[in-house]
Amino acid sequence: MNARIAVAIMMGGAFGALARFYLSGILPVYRDFPVGTLLVNSVASLILGYLYGLLFWGIDVPADWRAFFGTGFCGALSTFSTFSYETFSLLREREYVIAGLNIAANVIITIALVFAGFILARR
Repeated sequence: MNARIAVAIMMGGAFGALARFYLSGILPVYRDFPVGTLLVNSVASLILGYLYGLLFWGIDVPADWRAFFGTGFCGALSTFSTFSYETFSLLREREYVIAGLNIAANVIITIALVFAGFILARR
C-alpha cells in the first residue's frame, strides 16, 4: 500500500468516526430500539452502494477516493459491532421482539440502501 492510500484511509476513518459520533447522537433510543445505530449503518450502506455503482457503471473513481470513502469513512462510520452488541443486550434482557425488529431493520434497510446507492450512481 502506498502512502497516499494509507493517508486517505486514515483521513476517511477520522471523518467517519466523527460522523458516527454525531449521527448516532442525533436520534435517541426509541423504546429500547437503537435508532442511531440504524442511521449510521444506513448512511454507510448508501455511500458504499453509490461507490460500488460508480465503479460498476464504469465511472473511474481514483484509488485514493475509494480508499477514503470505502475503507476509511464507511469503515469507521458503520457500526456492525455496535449493532451486534445492542442486539445481544436486547436478547439478554429478553426483549425478543425489539431484538428481532433491530435485526430485520438493519439488514433490510441497509441492503436496500446499498441497492439505492448503486442505482443512484447510474445517473
